[in-house]
Amino acid sequence: MGFRLFLASIRAAILRFCAGKTAARARLPGTRVASTAVPPVPADAPEVAPASISEPGPAHAESPSMPERRDPLGAESAPDEHVEPAAIVAAPDPDAERLLARCARLQAQMLDFTGRLADMEQQVRSYEQQQFLALGDVVGECLRLRREYLDLKAERSGAAADREQARQAEADFDAYRRSTAHTPVPRPELDDDEQDELRRLYRAAAMRCHPDRAEEAERAEAHDVFLRVQAAYQARDLAGLRAITAELAGWARKRDDASPVQGSAAPASSAVRRRVAELQTRVADLILAVQTLQLDPAYRRAVQVERWETHFAEARAGFEAECESLREQIAGLASRRS
Repeated sequence: MGFRLFLASIRAAILRFCAGKTAARARLPGTRVASTAVPPVPADAPEVAPASISEPGPAHAESPSMPERRDPLGAESAPDEHVEPAAIVAAPDPDAERLLARCARLQAQMLDFTGRLADMEQQVRSYEQQQFLALGDVVGECLRLRREYLDLKAERSGAAADREQARQAEADFDAYRRSTAHTPVPRPELDDDEQDELRRLYRAAAMRCHPDRAEEAERAEAHDVFLRVQAAYQARDLAGLRAITAELAGWARKRDDASPVQGSAAPASSAVRRRVAELQTRVADLILAVQTLQLDPAYRRAVQVERWETHFAEARAGFEAECESLREQIAGLASRRS
């Protein structure tokens, strides 16, 4: 199936406060302002609620001596009274809120594709391990016979092409011997419940320590822990993954205890926009990795678990037939040389 990542078009909307123009409407309508200086507001004066600034009403009884005057529409307002800084409340930035929501969705997608890719890679490794157990010996014998046959052929002909083939066969056999020098430890078999727990713990741990979710100062440490989580999951090390999950829980508690309570100020839109761009790139890379692995023949064989035994038997028969043919050709070249 195909995936396409659409870049969201983000509209800039910046709210500005015009200082010195909002408080003027809070003045009692119908009150004439004298030309002398306005006396300061007492410290114990009650705060005027915004709801009281709705419609003009009659003047208060405390100021009967002041003649009533209604400002004509569009007339200049009197100078504003001092407004305490605490009375100014910053309105939320709608652009930042939309970007934060987008950021949260991208983080969820990133974790989903990270887990999906890990599951696919684990399936391929399971297939390769079983393939090695079923075919390792016959593959090694086939590579050895190829090297021997091509050495004899190059020695007999002296052609540059034959010497190059012999060199490549030697390199292939050496690589095989190095890869099998240390027999890999078979991964433990897990039942369905244990496999579900392994997958659940992996996703929970990845959510806590994924480098793309960590703060800049913690990104290196998160990367190291994430590699340990990946290794435990790939090895089906359920006990190890449980230990790492507990370690991450303790790490989170210590970080929360050590961090002071922060204000509720939202991050700037520019910073969130950069974060969204980073996550979009990361999600696109993960989608590409998933799609690429889906097209890999090894993965296509790995997901057909019911055909593993049949495939291994067919491959073994093919290698054994090639070994028999190589032995005959080696015998023929050896007899001609003698």
